[in-house]
Amino acid sequence: FSLRITGGLLVMMYPVPCSALYDLLLLMLGRCAIVCMLALSFLLNWLLCPALMTGLAWATLPDLPGYRRGVILVGIARCIAMVLVWNDLAKGDPELCAILVAVNSLLQIILYGPLSLFFLEVLSRDTGIHVGMWEVAKSVLLFLGAPLA
Repeated sequence: FSLRITGGLLVMMYPVPCSALYDLLLLMLGRCAIVCMLALSFLLNWLLCPALMTGLAWATLPDLPGYRRGVILVGIARCIAMVLVWNDLAKGDPELCAILVAVNSLLQIILYGPLSLFFLEVLSRDTGIHVGMWEVAKSVLLFLGAPLA
């Protein structure tokens, strides 16, 4: 647990969602385009990217299991705080960004532990360094759950 990282995440993430008009969010969720964007986001962020990073990790680091595991863990992670910052800098739609960030944050809290178990233990079948699913899930819950609350 790092108090500095937690504080930095809160400082970085808090101001941007404050600009969203939250009463429009429920109206936006009913649109077909939003559902298609959420489906595409799920496909890219939770299926394609982790598989691609696992493949790249094995292709470039076959003899370095510690580094390979780190690359796989980074490939599973979504940098949600920077999505808010980049959307704000690009003058993007804050309501759509708030929906995507909220959905991806919840998915990351739910899926990061099981995906890390799948890609590190089941798919890679590495021996040596063990990364427990519950250790990973607790960290994700702490660092994503606190700012979302």
